[in-house]
Amino acid sequence: MPATIVRKTGFGALLCLALTLALSTAAAEEILFETEDANEISLKRFAADGEYLLLWLAPEYGFRDAHRALARRLSAEGIEVWQADLVEALFMPPGTASLKQLDGAYVAELIAWAHAETGKRVAVAGDSYGAVTALRGARRWQQSAPASRYLVGAVLFTPYSFAYIPPLGAAPEYLPIVESSNIPMMVFQAKGSATFGEFDTLLQKLRRHDSPVYTRLVPEVMSLFYETPPTEAMIRNAEPLAQNIRRVLPLLARHDYPLQAAELNRPAEAKSGIDIYLREYRGGARPGPIRLADINGKLVERSDFSGKVTLINFWATWCPPCVEEIPSLNRLKTKLAGRPFELISINYKQDRATVLEFMQRVRVDFPVLLDESGEHANAWRVISYPSTFVIDSDGIIRYGVNAAIDWDAPELIDRLEALMR
Repeated sequence: MPATIVRKTGFGALLCLALTLALSTAAAEEILFETEDANEISLKRFAADGEYLLLWLAPEYGFRDAHRALARRLSAEGIEVWQADLVEALFMPPGTASLKQLDGAYVAELIAWAHAETGKRVAVAGDSYGAVTALRGARRWQQSAPASRYLVGAVLFTPYSFAYIPPLGAAPEYLPIVESSNIPMMVFQAKGSATFGEFDTLLQKLRRHDSPVYTRLVPEVMSLFYETPPTEAMIRNAEPLAQNIRRVLPLLARHDYPLQAAELNRPAEAKSGIDIYLREYRGGARPGPIRLADINGKLVERSDFSGKVTLINFWATWCPPCVEEIPSLNRLKTKLAGRPFELISINYKQDRATVLEFMQRVRVDFPVLLDESGEHANAWRVISYPSTFVIDSDGIIRYGVNAAIDWDAPELIDRLEALMR
C-alpha cells in the first residue's frame, strides 16, 4: 500500500490573491504518493467535506497562483482538490514535450488511490496540455478493469491537444487520445485562446464515441491561468467557475459510460511545423479580404494584394516572440520605404486600450489593425504567434513563418525584393 505523509504548507504570498477572490484562507496539505514502480509523487490537497474530488493535473509549466486560487475556491464550495505536477515529480524538464511522454499510468493509479483514501467520486482535470494528461489517465484507469464508475468524468480548461504545431496555414493534427476518450466531459474554453478557431473541430473529435461533452465559453481571456498575478479579466471570469464546477460534477456523474476504454489509434509522428526561417508557403489558406479598424479607429480595407509585396503579421502583446521581432519589422519598413511594399500587422483579440498602452512602451512604426473577434486570424488559419505571410505582387502567398525572425537580415530583404516588379 502507498504511504501517506501529510504536512502543512504556508499560505504566504497567495494571501493577497486569496482575499481578492474571497477565497478560504485554509492552508493546503502536502500528500506523498508512492507509485507501483516506487516513484514518489507530491500532491497539494485542498480538503473539503463534499462528495467529489477533483484530481487536477498540472499543465506544461506547472501550477500558477490562479490554479491554487481556484482550488481554494472549489474547496470552499465543498469540492476536494488534489493538484499533481507529474513532470516536476518525475524530474522531467518542464514543457509540452515532457507531458506528451506521459502515458497516463500514474494518473490511473492516483484516481484509484484518491477514491480508496477518501471514498469520494473522482473527476480528472487539466488545462492546456494538462488536459491530455487527464484524458490519458482516465483511459488507463478504464483499462485497469475498475469495479464501478467512481470516476465521473473530466473537467478541461482550454485544452491544447495538437500532436505538433502545423506549418503555417495548415490544419493541425490531434493527439490520438482526443478521439479515443469516451467519458463525460466539461470544457471551459477561453475565447481569447490562439486555438479558439479550432474549437468546433476539437469538440467533434471529443464526441466521436457519443460522449457527453458540455461546454462553456469564457470571454476576455486567452487562458484562466496564464498570467501571474492574474489580470482583472481572469479574476472576473474565475469567480463563477467554482459554482459552475460544483453544479456540473453531479451532471457528469449521472451519465453511464463504457468502463471499457475506446480503441487508441497509432500516435502521430513526432514532428513540428514551427519554422525559424522564412519558408515556401504550403498551407491551405489563401489571401482573404481584410476589413479592420486600425489603432486610431481608421477603417483599413484590402481585397486586392496585387501590384506590390505585402507582409501580413499576426501578433499579440502577450506573446514574447512577437514583441521580440517588432524592432526588425520597424527596420524592414524603413529599408523598403518607397518600394512596392506594404507591412500590415494584425493584433489578435486584444482591445484598443491594451494595444495603445503597449505601444506607449514599445515603438511600433507600422500600421496595427485590431482583430478583436479573431475572425481574420481564423480565416487565415493562424494558431500560433507570431505568424507572418508574404504575398507577392501577383497576390499569391509565397512565403510564411510562424516564429519570430530577423526581418531586416540582408538575405531576407533580397528574397522580398526578388518578388517585386
